[in-house]
Amino acid sequence: MKKILIPLCLVLGTHMADAQRSYQFGSPERLFTEGKELFNLKNYSGCIDKLEAYKAHAADADLIQEADFMLVYAAFEQGRPNADELLKSYLETYPDSRHTDVVEFLIGSVHFGQKNYPKAIFWLKEADIDLLSPEDQEAYSFRLAYSMLQVENENPEKLQQIRQMFSRIQQIGDKYRDASAYYVAYIDYANGKYNQALVEFDALKENPEFKEQSSYYTTQIYFIQNKYSQVIKEGERLLDTYPNSNNNTELYRILGNSYYHQGQQDKALKYLSKYVSEAEEPLRSDLYLLGVCLFNNGNYSSAVNNFGKVVSEDDALTQNAYLYLGQSYLKLNDKNNARMAFEAAATSSFDTQIQEAAMYNYALLIHETAFTGFGESVTIFEDFLNDFPNSQYADKVNDYLVEVYLTTKNYDAALKSIEKIKHPSVKILDAKQNILFQLGTEAFTNMKMDEAIDLFTRAIQMGTYNEEARSDAYFWRGESYYRKGEYGNAISDYRTYQNNTQQKGTDMYALSFYNLGYCYFKQQEYDMALSRFRQYTDVEQNHAAASYADAYNRIGDCLFQNRQFAAAEENYNKASQILPSAGDYSVYQKGFVLGLQKDYNGKIRTMDQLIREYPESQYIDDALFEKGRTYVLLENSSAAIQTFNKLISEYPESSLARKAGVQLGLIYYNDNQPEKAAEAYKQVISTYPGSEEAKVALQDLKSVYIDLNDIDAYAAYVNSLGGNIHLNINEQDSLTYIAAEKLFMRGDNEGARRSMQNYLKNYPNGAFSTNANFYLASIAFNLKEYNEALPMFEQVIASGDRKFLEESTARKAEIEYLTEDFKAALETFKRLNTIAENPDNKEAAALGIMRCALKEGNQQDALTGANQLLKNPKVSPEIANEARYVRAKAYMEMGQESKALADLKLISQDTRTAQGAEAKYLLAQLYYDANDDKNAEKVLEEFAKNGTPHQYWLARGFILWADIYIRKGDPVQARVYLNSLQKNYQGDDNITEMIESRLAKLK
Repeated sequence: MKKILIPLCLVLGTHMADAQRSYQFGSPERLFTEGKELFNLKNYSGCIDKLEAYKAHAADADLIQEADFMLVYAAFEQGRPNADELLKSYLETYPDSRHTDVVEFLIGSVHFGQKNYPKAIFWLKEADIDLLSPEDQEAYSFRLAYSMLQVENENPEKLQQIRQMFSRIQQIGDKYRDASAYYVAYIDYANGKYNQALVEFDALKENPEFKEQSSYYTTQIYFIQNKYSQVIKEGERLLDTYPNSNNNTELYRILGNSYYHQGQQDKALKYLSKYVSEAEEPLRSDLYLLGVCLFNNGNYSSAVNNFGKVVSEDDALTQNAYLYLGQSYLKLNDKNNARMAFEAAATSSFDTQIQEAAMYNYALLIHETAFTGFGESVTIFEDFLNDFPNSQYADKVNDYLVEVYLTTKNYDAALKSIEKIKHPSVKILDAKQNILFQLGTEAFTNMKMDEAIDLFTRAIQMGTYNEEARSDAYFWRGESYYRKGEYGNAISDYRTYQNNTQQKGTDMYALSFYNLGYCYFKQQEYDMALSRFRQYTDVEQNHAAASYADAYNRIGDCLFQNRQFAAAEENYNKASQILPSAGDYSVYQKGFVLGLQKDYNGKIRTMDQLIREYPESQYIDDALFEKGRTYVLLENSSAAIQTFNKLISEYPESSLARKAGVQLGLIYYNDNQPEKAAEAYKQVISTYPGSEEAKVALQDLKSVYIDLNDIDAYAAYVNSLGGNIHLNINEQDSLTYIAAEKLFMRGDNEGARRSMQNYLKNYPNGAFSTNANFYLASIAFNLKEYNEALPMFEQVIASGDRKFLEESTARKAEIEYLTEDFKAALETFKRLNTIAENPDNKEAAALGIMRCALKEGNQQDALTGANQLLKNPKVSPEIANEARYVRAKAYMEMGQESKALADLKLISQDTRTAQGAEAKYLLAQLYYDANDDKNAEKVLEEFAKNGTPHQYWLARGFILWADIYIRKGDPVQARVYLNSLQKNYQGDDNITEMIESRLAKLK
């Protein structure tokens, strides 16, 4: 029997009335009966009072159990917060109650009301539906089905079971019939049975309770079925009818999508914008569509913002979004970010058409921007052709590929890439020839002459694909041969270059004559040298060049060798006028020529000019000696003595000081001052023991003592010298040594070595022991037997024989440097710098001081060496750059960064060298440290644009660039640079650690 439903107000009213009634005098049974009547009338408040009063006096256990059931039922109906606890307590108290199934149903219903659907399912399934009232059976079925729908909605089999449950309710139910019909339709929708769901939702459209939702899901189904016109019709009607509905955010989404697919992007933009602004987490696909609409509408900044939110997963949508991101950045003229977006799309393979378009755009941007310089500028086009050989862009890519080969700075990567091509075109071969030439110049700039010669030779051997590169390769191969002292090969290449080049007015063409002149000059072919130097001065247009002034010096030297003294003087004058700052050699040679022409006073004036105007010149000691000799010729003994004494006191290590000492003795002897003559000769002997001048002085001293008639004193003096000077050379000693020396001079090093060793064995203190030690040391040095050579050179130095002092000191320093004993080498190079008269040794000494001091962290000595090298106008460009690099590093170590700027700016102009590349980075770092981010970025932009084969320093530059963005508060851009560097840099060094540390901080 169905229970009669009583309105809640009536129930409440009855309860209030009953509450006023006194039950003080009723019997317990009467209270139970009244309570049950009120319970059946659903007057739960009234029945609770009666039943509680009954229980206070009752003794019948069955009636008490029944009363407790009605009480917990009433608590459920009243919606008490603790109803489930009361119901569960009842079951624990009365486990065998006939009301168990009803109570379990009620507990499940409590959890249902609390939306705790797993517990609701549990308790509802505990109850037996057949033992419930028909009304409760319908509620039971609906609540169980709904709870299962909430919990099992992703299980197709369960959904089908749940649908059947709702379907039965729909067929036989009363209260939940329409609700069940709605959920049947929903489950069909969820299972993809859209046509069936459409019919079911349509049947509910007149039901006010389900009209909106049915219409909403109908619109959703039309959208899923791509029936965009019907979506738009239904969606617009729903928005008009329910302007504040919770469904509207989703309606904006599907309307925007539908208008987009209908080609109405303005309306799509309107609705998608509303959707994105209202949705807590907009769908990536809709952010993508909104981005497309914004892009097509010209709003590229907003498009970038939307596409940037799409690329969070690795899928086809992200690939498409990256392609649009690249196009958007291009429209905003942000080529760096465009390049990285295209790169991301190109490295994804979900959609090959998108990949192709992205890779093509990426390649073009690499070509235009040379963004990183880590090899991709050459290889990207080849990768494209390998991946998409039949692409519509293939012809354009081939053309660009040739252009990339010609413009890239990472020629090594370009060459490796070209050599992978099985059938290169003529354009590619043209590019390859030019790349080989460029690699040769890189090797030359880095002073790798053998490597440079090999690369230039390969370029030459390719033929005439690129005539200019082939012609220039002859010039630079000639330069390489010249630096190695292979003058014959250098002459051949310079002459071939002159015959082949079409560029007759260039600096290089002019220099080829200058270099040819030097090749002949080094070989003492003075007539040929004279002709070439004159040709050079005829074609050289830069008359302020150091080489132009030097050429006139060499012309003067050639004329001097031909004894055309007046003409030689004229050219020396020209040289000093052209470059006064480096005119010391010209002035000295002019004075020397004047002396040969017997213009002694003119010679003295010229030598004084040299001493006065060039106080640091390497020719000062020469000038003093020649000046002293000239005074001797003028019979001005006092002036000669004064000049020679100045030379000896100021330049005691010079070989001319020894000669001056002998000259002093001779002057005193000729002036009949034997005591002073003897004193002068003895000074030479004691100061320079073992030298040729000491031997001469000892012979001349004998004449002085003969004139003094004091041979005994001479003998005593000679005996006091011990074995330092050999006056009487044993014939066998002499013959044995001469035989060994002849073998050495003929180039028979093995024979010479055996003979020299035999000589020293027989004559360990022989007259030629120093010579023998020097030659043996030289042989060992050439064989790189440094452990054997070093002690012999040291023995030569200790002997006091000045004949081989300079060369032995030079070789000792070189051995110490090569064996990385930089501390000892530094001191030896300093000694060499003091005694060296050979310009090459003088330069080697300064270079050694600079390099060793740098290794030892001795910044002051490093500066000294660098400054000395840079004062030499003839120093090679490579050494000059190294000196500027060392000087800049020294200044930075000493905290004098401002002094380093000029050098860094100069050497950073050529990033082909490791020093130039490092200087570029250091220059940017100095600006960064000074908080001058604008100039730091400018330097880094130049670095990235020009490129370098020295990838480490370019990578350091990119890390610094990221640091700049971090300091600017732009971590996104910083991460872009770091990610790009992490992907493209191939070096095995500390760059990876630097990248990871910064990325970690950014996270």
